[in-house]
Amino acid sequence: MEKNSRYVRNALDMQEVLDSSDSSINVQNGDSDFSRFYHMNVPLQLTLECCDGAEPEDYVNIVTLSFEKAVLYQESLAMKNDSYTKNAPHFHDFFEFVIVLEGTIVQKIEGKDYLYPAGSCCLINRNLRHMERYQANCQVLYIGLSPAFITELFDSAQNAFFANERNICDSDLCHFITADLEHPGGRAYLDFILAYQNHRSAAHLHSMAENMMRTLLFPEFGATYQICGLLCSFLSYLSSQTHYHCTNIRLDNNSDFLLFSRITRLFEESDGRMTRTEMEQFLHYSGDYLNRIVNKFTDMCFYDYGMTFCLKKAAQCLTETDESISAIAARLKFSNRTHFYALFKKKYGVTPKEYRKLHA
Repeated sequence: MEKNSRYVRNALDMQEVLDSSDSSINVQNGDSDFSRFYHMNVPLQLTLECCDGAEPEDYVNIVTLSFEKAVLYQESLAMKNDSYTKNAPHFHDFFEFVIVLEGTIVQKIEGKDYLYPAGSCCLINRNLRHMERYQANCQVLYIGLSPAFITELFDSAQNAFFANERNICDSDLCHFITADLEHPGGRAYLDFILAYQNHRSAAHLHSMAENMMRTLLFPEFGATYQICGLLCSFLSYLSSQTHYHCTNIRLDNNSDFLLFSRITRLFEESDGRMTRTEMEQFLHYSGDYLNRIVNKFTDMCFYDYGMTFCLKKAAQCLTETDESISAIAARLKFSNRTHFYALFKKKYGVTPKEYRKLHA
């Protein structure tokens, strides 16, 4: 077996705690020959899948861990992607986080393809049919949480010792799960993309994944509390606006809405000064395609849409700070003050100096 992950290497060195029996998830036929239903028998299950290449003869090494058992097995990439090409999605009775630790994967959700690069993730509810396709070297962590278990975690937050712990109850993540528990059957998921300044997310996710897997592999007294604490840290990390932008995607929206929302979030954070090349590298879509998506929803080109965020920030600085106009222009990456004045006046009908006086 190809040892392409430190997790798999650790697992191979720990064969005495692993077996080759089935995981704690039962697979049943869905409502047709082209879908499968997964039932999880435990409160929590972690599955790490490591793909070692892009050719059909390459392999995917899989480690599955729960409170009850640890399983190590392997399948060919051709077999792994076979269900994808045959359009055989699955759905399940638990909440599932899909976290990309390395590489890029394609997530097909209700028949639509979405790219997820390293550091990004999504939370699938209990009603969406989805599947993943691996294109090259990648590592993906799947965290399955039963409704009862995730409810217990959020209930404990409401009675926590520290006020900051209770903040999770006001997060988009908590609201999403609570809404699904109260009104099951909705077709929605949460999309998490990296904040513009979050450069170490993949490394941090690796560290959290390793700690959770080690705790499940070698449980000692207190391991139950440790794994709950690690999961709470993971949920808190995803819920932090400093680290991630979270978007609730309902499947009755247009299929391009997700990508447009990602672009908008990144423009908001970067004050509209993220270049098309930077956005290409960040979202793994071509600049031309990003421009078409922006134009579809706004009738503006990529540059003009970004400039609306930039000028909005300039107006905010003019009214809320004592910074000079030159300093504000420089902070927003305008090398030509005349150009800044012209764009601002076109947007607001007055010069920056006049705008400041009007809103003093």
